[in-house]
Amino acid sequence: MVKKENKNFAYTTHRIGSTTYKVKVVFNDSSTETMEDKILRIIRNEVHTNCEKYDIIKAPQMSRQSERSAS
Repeated sequence: MVKKENKNFAYTTHRIGSTTYKVKVVFNDSSTETMEDKILRIIRNEVHTNCEKYDIIKAPQMSRQSERSAS
């Protein structure tokens, strides 16, 4: 059995600390979901499956004013 290789891919490298990761990103031409939609779905699914580990933050956890806020 011959496995069909997807030719729609790219490699990117990311360095975290002293470790360098080579990541293969595969694109699906027939997908109807955008990358943003996919990321939001993954986050929602993570929260739903692990909701007992999370809680709502009552007050902002910032020690300085946000750069985006008006002065």
